[in-house]
Amino acid sequence: MIKRLLIAGIISLSLPQPCGFAKEVTSSGDRYFDEGRLDEAIHEYEKLLEKNKKQPEIYFKLGNAYYKKGNLEKALEAFNLATQFKPDYADAYQRLSEVSMQIGVPEDELRVCLKKVQKDPNNADSHLQLGLIYYKRNLFDEARREYETAIGLDPRKAEAYFNLGVLYQDFNTHDKAAEMYKKAIEVSPNYDKAHFNLGISYYQMGRVEEAVSAYKRVIEINPKYAEAYVNLGIACFVKGLYSDALEALKKALSQCSNIAKIHYYLGNVYHKMHKTDEAIVEYKKAVEFNPRLVAPHFNLGVIYLKEKMVDQAIKEFTNVIVLDHDYADAYQKRSKAYELKGDRVNAQSDYNSYQHAKSAFARIYKEENVSSYYEGSSPDK
Repeated sequence: MIKRLLIAGIISLSLPQPCGFAKEVTSSGDRYFDEGRLDEAIHEYEKLLEKNKKQPEIYFKLGNAYYKKGNLEKALEAFNLATQFKPDYADAYQRLSEVSMQIGVPEDELRVCLKKVQKDPNNADSHLQLGLIYYKRNLFDEARREYETAIGLDPRKAEAYFNLGVLYQDFNTHDKAAEMYKKAIEVSPNYDKAHFNLGISYYQMGRVEEAVSAYKRVIEINPKYAEAYVNLGIACFVKGLYSDALEALKKALSQCSNIAKIHYYLGNVYHKMHKTDEAIVEYKKAVEFNPRLVAPHFNLGVIYLKEKMVDQAIKEFTNVIVLDHDYADAYQKRSKAYELKGDRVNAQSDYNSYQHAKSAFARIYKEENVSSYYEGSSPDK
């Protein structure tokens, strides 16, 4: 299931790029965590949260660090914040449940909400809240039933339409999701997150021009909606509107939203425009902000290989392999670089590694169509 949000979250796309692809962004604190330097990891994660508190993935990592250190109360707090900013964060709920059981925190949210519905069965808000609880527990049929009940009781309940849209989107029924988002917008025309998710539904259905319009509408409503600029830039890129893509991505960059990946996207646009020098600059900035992001290293290697800058190409493909030793294409490209250099031994070795990785893992590297970021909000009435 693709990750989604509940009450007014936002979902930002990471769509296919020209060449080379990346895995999910990780922070510099991960290295400290892996090395067991927990205090330093915690410090790094908290530094990131000081800059932007709405980062559920960082709260999740912070919770894991506190948990490993033995500070269960702090771990519980971090996991709880992760679920607040990302209400369908299944891994965070699991960890929250595990830690809660260890320190004896009761889990009675569902029971309390059921009592509210039983006490006042005609209260639309209670049914909406019950639907959210069911959704968080992956009880999707029950969640849909409660959302539909809320709408029956209050046809102007924009959040219920929105949540139904999210539910449909989870199961890739984007046409139904779009219908729900439109109904939410009918009730609340300035519901920016409904417009945003509508743009995603349009994109997933191949209606890119309508996705562009939806993202532009988000920006009209909320000029500080950084993820809308990112998605607008990507949609413009797909349509071949490269100047518009650059403009949108640069605006997203000015709002400090996922800086490493935005530099990577900018590099892709410049690369497609055959502006190699600018692409190299952007890819280098991407790995400067996040050295563990695979795709910029790979794309740099591709450029260097094409320009027959074999030493630089070998360095970048080596970086890729260090980060992901199963990346078959990196072995293949590095083999070609060694061959150009006249190093037949390493060229053959890398080609053998390429064949092994390709057959053993059948890895296909591409961006996931949808990655998620969540932010609590309410529609403007």
